[in-house]
Amino acid sequence: MSLLIVAPTTREARAIGSGCQVTGTGEAGGRALASLLQEQKPDTVLIAGLCGGLDPSLGPGHLILAREAMNEAGEALQPPAMTLQNARRALRNEGSRFVCSRLVTVASPVATRTAKRDLWNEHGAAGVDMETAAFARVAVEHGVDWMALRAVIDPAAMELPAPLRDWNGESSEIGMAAGIALRPNAWLAGGRLAIALRSAGRALRAAAPIVARVVRDTVPLGDDLLA
Repeated sequence: MSLLIVAPTTREARAIGSGCQVTGTGEAGGRALASLLQEQKPDTVLIAGLCGGLDPSLGPGHLILAREAMNEAGEALQPPAMTLQNARRALRNEGSRFVCSRLVTVASPVATRTAKRDLWNEHGAAGVDMETAAFARVAVEHGVDWMALRAVIDPAAMELPAPLRDWNGESSEIGMAAGIALRPNAWLAGGRLAIALRSAGRALRAAAPIVARVVRDTVPLGDDLLA
């Protein structure tokens, strides 16, 4: 099976390693993914990157293998069942720290413990990001299977530093770092986030090739992607 691996940002793509292509975020990211699908015509796209944790049991660097991607309206898509089952088995055999759960996609960062708790209670999703459900929808519209793997950077109990709360996926890393540097009250949270980022990056680099190998080796037997 042919595979396209994508990540929303350059930092996430670097963590995953060679072969991962950057889409960008938001509507522009969806259009970029659509172009890649039209050009490369893969059988499956693996959506990989970072996420916020909603499940209180997950810490930085824990992985979420998506069994469902849901948007804020509750519309959901599922990946091919056989591929998902094989990926779960492979990650478990490799000793990866992961859960197989729902991801919920939102329009802006979920920055506070209260907001994360509310999303957890509403959707029962282990993690939250800003792309997976939209990218999965693009894949389905192009007749392409999808899988998603995310690594938790900010767990449920961690609040994002104030300068990151309005992040739209397009701000430069230098600009975000400068925003934290200019706010002494954000230094502690920023330091914790930097440490968590390293853990999440290592987890992605180790696990993405495992899932990619499974996807390439699995031929789904008529799995339907349900909206």
